[in-house]
Amino acid sequence: MSTGIILGLGLITIVLCFYIMLNIPYWLLLLKKTKNEGTEQKKEFYQWVYKSDDSLNKTLKFCVFCLYAYGIYVFILEIWSKYF
Repeated sequence: MSTGIILGLGLITIVLCFYIMLNIPYWLLLLKKTKNEGTEQKKEFYQWVYKSDDSLNKTLKFCVFCLYAYGIYVFILEIWSKYF
């Protein structure tokens, strides 16, 4: 297999893993919501306060950025070594 195919498969695998990892809490929340349909808690803040987590989102975006930057770096090195 060539480096490009391996790199592409690796990036697709990373994207799928992040999709599954990021959606597991949401799926668990939906499962709990369907089980506890009748019980409602009084909330002190708006709904977006409970749903958002900026530090986690920023960390995950940084990790994905680093993975793609490393992939581009490896791709450029391979192209450079092959043609120059």
